Amino acid sequence: MAEKIQTEKKAAEQRKIVCKGPKDKNSGAEAIRLPELSKKDKPFDIYEGQTLVVGRDVPAETADKLLKMDSWKFEEVK
Repeated sequence: MAEKIQTEKKAAEQRKIVCKGPKDKNSGAEAIRLPELSKKDKPFDIYEGQTLVVGRDVPAETADKLLKMDSWKFEEVK
């Protein structure tokens, strides 16, 4: 029973960010690639509308950098 409560608390505390796309819609960009998170055979690309869970999909430091980007718009969601 205690595990269930901890799991529910953890789920409620998760930070999420959503990609709203490039700030300049005429840039032609469809995705943003993060080489530092890419695996050997699979690039890590983020597309417009994609929601990322902080700590699972991207580290907190990367999420903070994405939220501060000048060329792409990211927003924190609940």
